[in-house]
Amino acid sequence: MSEVIIDFEGCLQGGIREIGIIKTSDLEISDIWDVTIKEKQDVTNTLLAAFEEKPNYIVAHNAQIEKNLIREYLPYPKLEESNGKRFLWGPWLDTVTVYKTLYPSITDYSLGHLTSTFIETKKLNDLANKICEEKKRKAHFALYDAACTLMLVKRIAELVDLNGFIR
Repeated sequence: MSEVIIDFEGCLQGGIREIGIIKTSDLEISDIWDVTIKEKQDVTNTLLAAFEEKPNYIVAHNAQIEKNLIREYLPYPKLEESNGKRFLWGPWLDTVTVYKTLYPSITDYSLGHLTSTFIETKKLNDLANKICEEKKRKAHFALYDAACTLMLVKRIAELVDLNGFIR
């Protein structure tokens, strides 16, 4: 399976400032994008490159935010060559939904809290050191947050079948 883990820094009103994307195959990293946005076209170009081949699903933490931002910049992906029809963005795997379902007694489902609760600091630091610029190895940098999301998904994939959460 192919997956795209995505995180944006920014908002609908102010625009996207940064994009972090990790492309994976069976949750093993095959490519990364760490893009600081200078103009709107940078967002479109990055999304077109990352989604050149449609993944089996897209992963995000609190996916509705990423869905809305993607649709703002690129309402539909390119036409699917196989049948000439547009495909919708997705399907999606939302780590908030997964963790709320599996751990209903937790009161804080923020990315930072889930990461500090479930992910070993050393493993996270090892990954961040490999893929993130030194000054961006902390929360609220898009690629770092995408790395946290990837680690949360990999952890859960070892415990349950993710297919039940993909929508």
